[in-house]
Amino acid sequence: MKSMTRVVLSGVLSILAGVSLSYAQTTVPDRSPTAPDGSPTVDPETGRQVQSERAVVGEGVPPDRVVVKERVVERRHEGETYVAGFGGFTLGHSFSNVDGTGLIAGETLAGAESFDLANSVIYGMKAGYFLPTRQLNWLGFELEAFNTTPHLEQQASTLGPIPGSHLRVTTVALNVIARKRMACRDRDRPDRTRRTTVQDKDGRNYDKDGRYYYDDDWSPEAENARCPLQVYAGAGPGIFFARTSNQTGSSSENGEVGVNALAGLKYFVHRNVSIFGEYKFNYAGFDFTEFATPAAGIQGNYKASHFIGGLAVHF
Repeated sequence: MKSMTRVVLSGVLSILAGVSLSYAQTTVPDRSPTAPDGSPTVDPETGRQVQSERAVVGEGVPPDRVVVKERVVERRHEGETYVAGFGGFTLGHSFSNVDGTGLIAGETLAGAESFDLANSVIYGMKAGYFLPTRQLNWLGFELEAFNTTPHLEQQASTLGPIPGSHLRVTTVALNVIARKRMACRDRDRPDRTRRTTVQDKDGRNYDKDGRYYYDDDWSPEAENARCPLQVYAGAGPGIFFARTSNQTGSSSENGEVGVNALAGLKYFVHRNVSIFGEYKFNYAGFDFTEFATPAAGIQGNYKASHFIGGLAVHF
């Protein structure tokens, strides 16, 4: 009886082992890395989105082997940051529409309705950021600060000579910048033998057989190397800090809001380094309450042009 039981158990175990082996050879688990809700998973170490195809045992593949194809898709949505230093020349226009304040309020300053501004040196720094993706990388924002000294020159008036004055103007400006890439070369592709014929709704490209992911290795730095010449223009509010000083005393006007406008040309000598030339125009209203005497001042409109050149680092 025991021998018969052993024979029966051995037969049952043999049948179960055969069924299990056959199932293992013909069934392949789903290796697609998806979350419980079906969305693709992200590699926690690299931050890359991993997309895998389900492994299938096809014809000509031994039953004890599984062919698995995986592809890693890195979506690049990079902005472009830059810092720059510059210097140049200030062409002083005028301090115009001058009126007296304090003891000379309401006085007509015939002959001194406008002060000439002396030419000067300008220097400063800026930092900016262009938006990510190819569609918006032409648009950016820039913060800059610069200093110049276009001194007020002496003027004659009906009240007698109005002395000149040292003038220092420091400007902090926030600009909205638009740029256009030029002198672009053909885009180098990793594999020119591939001919993409399919593009999905996210802009991803596939070969005609649909098996391979393919896209340009786009980045702002690569575009800078491909299109080394750029023209740009921008404008924004400027906060002006002005101070005058002469033999009668000194006067300051701090935090006056005005206009800063600019246009320039940039050339990339390296994908991360550029040189640029730029024109700026400034306009603001100043009120110097102690310009002539401690109790007599002037107010007017400040206008100046700046021609600068500089070096920028992009990353």
